[in-house]
Amino acid sequence: MTESTNTPRSGYSREEAESFIKKFLSNNNYKVLAVKGKWGVGKTYLVHNFLSDNKKDYYYYASVFGISSIEQLKGRIVANFNQFNSNFVNKFLNNTVEWISRNASKLERTPKMDLGLPGQSSIPLVGSLISAAGDLALNILFNENARNSIICIDDLERKSTLPLNELLGFIEYLVQELNCKIILIYNEDILLEDEISKKILQYYREKVIDREFLLEPTVEENLNLIFNESPDIEVIKSVFLKAGTNNIRVIRKTKWLIDELIPLIENWQPSLRNQVINNSIVINLAKIDTNFRKNFSITIDRLLYLINSSKYKNNGTSEEIIQLVQQVSYLGYTPLEIDELIIKSLETSLSSSDELEFLQKGEILNQRENKNQVIKKLHNLGKPYYNSFGNDQKVIIEGIISFLEEYHLDLSISEFEQIEKIALLVELDISNYEKSFLEYKLKTLEPHYFNDLNALKVKLHKYPDLEAYLEEQRNQYRQNLDITTALRKLLNNESQLISPWLEAEIDFLDNCTVDEYSKWLEEGHPDLYLMVKQFLKLGLLASQKLEQAIRNLAKKSKLNKIRAKFLYNIDIENTSNTNDLN
Repeated sequence: MTESTNTPRSGYSREEAESFIKKFLSNNNYKVLAVKGKWGVGKTYLVHNFLSDNKKDYYYYASVFGISSIEQLKGRIVANFNQFNSNFVNKFLNNTVEWISRNASKLERTPKMDLGLPGQSSIPLVGSLISAAGDLALNILFNENARNSIICIDDLERKSTLPLNELLGFIEYLVQELNCKIILIYNEDILLEDEISKKILQYYREKVIDREFLLEPTVEENLNLIFNESPDIEVIKSVFLKAGTNNIRVIRKTKWLIDELIPLIENWQPSLRNQVINNSIVINLAKIDTNFRKNFSITIDRLLYLINSSKYKNNGTSEEIIQLVQQVSYLGYTPLEIDELIIKSLETSLSSSDELEFLQKGEILNQRENKNQVIKKLHNLGKPYYNSFGNDQKVIIEGIISFLEEYHLDLSISEFEQIEKIALLVELDISNYEKSFLEYKLKTLEPHYFNDLNALKVKLHKYPDLEAYLEEQRNQYRQNLDITTALRKLLNNESQLISPWLEAEIDFLDNCTVDEYSKWLEEGHPDLYLMVKQFLKLGLLASQKLEQAIRNLAKKSKLNKIRAKFLYNIDIENTSNTNDLN
């Protein structure tokens, strides 16, 4: 099992790094600082935040990602100047106006670009100024503004065709000629993969770089940075710490996903909510974190197979699937019916129909989880009695009352009876909860389920008002029955035996007269043939009445006689024991 969290750190924490940067900036002897670290650990974020808080008016930033010349780097630094000031603008204009006058003929009809500052009048410069004047304007703009400042140069490992020795030579120029302090930011592992860059860095390192450190924040540090205000921080940490992921970009994107799901799951059971967050993290890591996929061999395709093996192809051996199950279990992942929608949301936000489906499936999951929590707490209810002689009666009674206050309406009959047994042991009267429980069951069940309450008859006799209510509802149900409804209910019984809970339907059918069955047969029904065939086989008093009704109708016409004989094997020439059943 992967145990990334046990790997010793060789670098600095975020707090240590900030202290190091502070010492570097306050020491005039140090001019160049190298901040190293893997992609995504937060190097740029750390430096930017620290300088913004402490040196906001005096630092500039540029990435060398994709650039191929020092002039491009200068231009990028110019474009990222944090602020202009009026003294500098005046000086810049004084130094360039003479050159512009001398070259006015070359600049005619050249498109203008606007260098205007917020709240100030525009400074129109022609688009070809820099190219036509060589590097004069750029150098004036750069040298005057960069002097005595702090310049951050990022992404050294992502430079294009700019030679590293030329870049390091430019850095030495900034230090020696412009008295700048330089902070270099790069991933040394990637930079050293190139043999030429490796030799150049080794050769120039002592000459150019004064101080350096490796930023290696813990997973918890970066999680606190992104999720510091999240109420779910502990659940989130439990997954990331096991995964060993401290990539800030990955953590931030995970937060975006969780933030999108939170409004949909905010009222769910805490245990289910935690599981959704847990699964979301694993899914997101499998989608965007290369190191995670490499370390755990968990991909989106493999997760989809775990979610629905009948729908998605198994792309691994049985041993690999076993290992996958072990890995996801270690991370706390348990497949849920909504995981496919979470995966879908990684590529695009959930549509209205997707959210509705998410909520519908989630409601089923939440009801199931609510029931699981009730059962779990119910099982724990008797432990103080069975597991120790040290727990006194008061503790057990308080536990029972606390549980009933919260869950007594969510229990089944058998579950309530379990509590009754425990309550009896400690001489606790729970009749007030029992009556509330019975009343709730009586008033929330659908009318056709009232026969299921035969299991409660013994209990109901203690509460005459509830017993009367049940009888009233049963009578009302019987009055609203008809032959088709009662017969369908009886025939849809899954058991081969007639359920005792179908008492009302059986009583109703037995009490119907032969004439009522005759009328029902004449009215007809799309499923009449199948219902009659099945009903005749039940052997009830009502079955005999139905046969007599068929015989009576068969005597009325030749067609009915044929129907009776060939459809239901009833020959009116033969006598039956169904006479005088009215």
